[in-house]
This record gives sequence, C-alpha cells and structure tokens, in this order.
Amino acid sequence: MKKTLRVIRKFFRFSREILRAVLDYRRSVRKAGLHEDYPAKAEWLQRWSRRVLKSLDVEWSCEGKIPERGILASTHVSYLDVLVIAAQVKTVFVSKSQVRKWPIVGWVTSLAGTLYVSREHRGDVKRVAEAFGAVIEKGLVAVVFPEGTSTDSHEIRPFYSSLFEPAVEGGFPITGAWVGYKVPEPYRIESHVCFWGDMGFVPHLIRLMSTPKIEAKLVFGKTLEKPENRKEAARVLREDVIGIARAEGYLNS
Repeated sequence: MKKTLRVIRKFFRFSREILRAVLDYRRSVRKAGLHEDYPAKAEWLQRWSRRVLKSLDVEWSCEGKIPERGILASTHVSYLDVLVIAAQVKTVFVSKSQVRKWPIVGWVTSLAGTLYVSREHRGDVKRVAEAFGAVIEKGLVAVVFPEGTSTDSHEIRPFYSSLFEPAVEGGFPITGAWVGYKVPEPYRIESHVCFWGDMGFVPHLIRLMSTPKIEAKLVFGKTLEKPENRKEAARVLREDVIGIARAEGYLNS
C-alpha cells in the first residue's frame, strides 16, 4: 500500500512538472520565436530537467571538469541519463530514432531540439554529424551515447566512432563521461533505474516511481582537445570511462 501511494504521489508530481514544462516552452521558447534557437531550448531543458528530477526524488551530483563546448560521449543506462546530464550541462542530445516514439520522453526530447539518428543508415549518421557544427558554435555541448544502446550499468560496450568524425574534422574537443545510480535496498538499479533489453517503458516508469530515493552521479572524464582519429578517440575515451566505472564499483570485472 505504501509503495502504491508513493507511485501515485510521484506520478502526479511528475505529470504536473511535465505540464508546466510544456506551458513554459510555449511561453518562453515558441511564442518568443525561439523554437529553432538551440541555446534557448537548452536553457529550457536544463531548467525543467532539474525540476523533473526533484519530482522523482532523484538527487544528482557531478565530479570533474564540466565541458563548455564540443562533444560529450557518455555511458548510457536509462532515460534518466538525459535529465541528469541536462541538469548540469547546456546541451543538445543525439539519440536513436526510436526514442522519438516513446511516450512522454519522445515528446519532450523533440521539444528540446534532440537530433535523431538512424544508425542503420550511414547517410543519416552523416546528416546528424554535419549538424554538430552549428550546435557547438553556439556554445553548446552535443551529447552522444556511443555505446549505441543502454545497459544494466555493469558493462561498457564498445564505442561507435562515427559520431566522433565532426570533432576530428572541425577540431572540436570530445569529453568522456560516466553516469551511475544508487538506490536503497531491496530496490535494484538494474530493474528500477536502468532501462535496457526488452523492458517496456510504462512498467519501468512505475518501478522507477516506486523507488523511495535515487542517487545519480555524473563523472566527467578525459577530454581530447583536438582528436585526430575517430577510432582512436573512441578507444581512449572508452578506456577512461571504464576506469571511472571500475573505481565507482559498477563493473562486473
């Protein structure tokens, strides 16, 4: 009964913040004629990411030097990652095209100016990569999840390097990042926070809302100021975030 009441309470708080965020978007972005302005969208996303995290009882912290421009290559375990990163960094996200169809998440990320990419089509990857320049020149950070999918937080898959090409061609820095979570017993991050495998979004959101408290930690790692080879950059940054994850006690080996 206590868990059910917690879900109901969080659902209404979460729904209220999402509604307020959309109304604020209409007022501060769309009506102001800024619906194609990435910095305005990034400010909106940062402001409301912090409020939505609070509504879900997520406490977040970060370590390391926060990047001010370029590409941020982060590990990926949950849709919460987007909120945790956006709460700290003014960003534009690059996400797989399937996310556009997710309930709530797809709608909000579209408002925030997310660049969707179909990794199955090389031409689409190139199209999105070419859009990075305009984003980065406006003083924002383009966020990619180079593993290509989310995990249960106990492994870091090989990094796909294709989205690092703009950094090589344009001389943009790339910063690695790791994001992880903690929950109280008997709850488990693998099932209550991590969104991976064939999990359904709505059942997972209910489990997440049933969790009394979630601690999120974002760690910024190594920055490659002027990467010269995208595959080498992917290897170096992956090794760096593996070291971070291992130090935080999240890897299986």
